[in-house]
Amino acid sequence: MKRLSKIIAAIALVAGVTFIPTSVFAQVSSDVTQEIEAGTLSTAILDASRVVVPSPSFTMSTTGFSFDCQTSTGTLGSGTQRLYVINPDATLAGQSWNLSLAATGDWTDGGNSYTYNDGANAGCDNGQLTVNPSAGTVTADCASTACTSAVVTRGSSTPMSGATPVNILTSTVGDTLWRGYITGISLSQAIPGETPAGNYTLPVTLTVVAS
Repeated sequence: MKRLSKIIAAIALVAGVTFIPTSVFAQVSSDVTQEIEAGTLSTAILDASRVVVPSPSFTMSTTGFSFDCQTSTGTLGSGTQRLYVINPDATLAGQSWNLSLAATGDWTDGGNSYTYNDGANAGCDNGQLTVNPSAGTVTADCASTACTSAVVTRGSSTPMSGATPVNILTSTVGDTLWRGYITGISLSQAIPGETPAGNYTLPVTLTVVAS
């Protein structure tokens, strides 16, 4: 039995040496690709977290009924409703963009209405809205050194006339990546005398275009 035990142990030892694995290494090189698209020039009304405001609205000052012409004032653009321009496309070399505001209807409350764009008698005959972007504040909202408020200009105080939009902001460097907003645009509406009391609403549209 002692002799048999030694033989078995020897076989086990030999078997253990015979099956030691040999390591083999191989390498394959590859590339990982990713595309970042330029994006599209756009405008939006966003809150302080850059979330789209679903139903933006801005309130003018309340007036009482008057037999004479009077003025209501307000502000377009606030800390919670910021008028943004987003230009993620640096391929627009040599071009600029323009942000404008246009009304798409009259001041209306049910069957009563008055206009926003008639300058007759300083707006007192039928009503006229004056928009003053120069009173507003422009804030750049991006990290690059070229992204500053200095690369855009504000429009001047403009009484609305006909269907002509009012210029709000214009870029001075067309191919600069830029994201920013304007707040504090002054509004002043001449209201014709004897306009019936009511809660009037004026629909407006912001448009940004490359030029």
